[in-house]
Amino acid sequence: MTGRSRRSEADASKLASRLRSLRLHHWDEAVKQPDLARVLGVGTSSVSSWESADASKVPPEARLRSYATFFASRHSLDSDPPRLLRDDELTDAELEERDKLFAELRSLRAAVVGEIDQLEEKVPRSMWHFADGGPVRIICGAQKEEDRPPFASIENHNYMALGAYTDLDALLELFGHIRAENPASDVRAARADRFATDDLQAHLVLLGNMARMQGGGRILRGENIPVRQVEAEELDGEIFEISESEPRQRFGPQLADNDPNGEVIEDVGLLLRTPNPHYSTRTLTICSGVFTRGVYGAVRCLTDAGLRTENTEYLRRRFGDAHTFCLLMRVHVAEHTVPTPDLRIEANRLYEFSSG
Repeated sequence: MTGRSRRSEADASKLASRLRSLRLHHWDEAVKQPDLARVLGVGTSSVSSWESADASKVPPEARLRSYATFFASRHSLDSDPPRLLRDDELTDAELEERDKLFAELRSLRAAVVGEIDQLEEKVPRSMWHFADGGPVRIICGAQKEEDRPPFASIENHNYMALGAYTDLDALLELFGHIRAENPASDVRAARADRFATDDLQAHLVLLGNMARMQGGGRILRGENIPVRQVEAEELDGEIFEISESEPRQRFGPQLADNDPNGEVIEDVGLLLRTPNPHYSTRTLTICSGVFTRGVYGAVRCLTDAGLRTENTEYLRRRFGDAHTFCLLMRVHVAEHTVPTPDLRIEANRLYEFSSG
């Protein structure tokens, strides 16, 4: 082992020890790992690995800022479960303590991984730029036979293959954007019932209802993802459920006059990124919704020229280099238009999760 490697391990151990000490000894009572994980929006295993003696994993900088904010005020423990206070809930003294603690943790992290600026230079220019140049497959659901237009049939003289696809608005929006971000990559669309085995080795993007994708079990392995879509009574669409919460949290759309057949006023969109379970160095991204407008909003939040930079920056600050993250967002509907969700607005963020 080189001297440099030994120093890196020693520095990582210092950071791990400091994080463990904060959780166990910073106040007159220890904070349980599951409670801290919930506050940070990560899995308990992530907190455990960051505190591990071998320090094999290092938390991203954004997580250290959350650590500093949480431990800057004893009032973080006033609610049950504990929560992360907003800046406007901290006193001037607590803000000063937060900044001091964050600077300490950031310095310990920099000793392990190098200068933060050097790390940020390696971040892809957008979520839809895949630096390895690998193929990209955008996979959509297929409409039910009874819902397909006549030209979706190969027997029709005006046959169009896309006639049987769902979420065409989202597909059209995203396909051109990914092609522009990855001009040398093989970018194609495929139906969920017709993709080829080789397609699974690409960067995968699933558009549409998670429940349909989960049904076959061929693409999404959801055992480590706490969000799923479940059927809702009297609603032609599957709402989102958080499996790790008790009682189970559910997020669904708002309909005019609370009528199941009423106009959609607000949908729910999901943005999820995780390693491809079939090709670990490539990605799996899901843009889903209860209805089509939720899917479209989840796509637009990172393609809209007016907000994609700000939304991407929010995701980087919030999730850092987490290998898995997801966000449920409000998607407002204004007649035939879908305003792009601004992720910087707290009310637009319904649920966030990350791990690793």
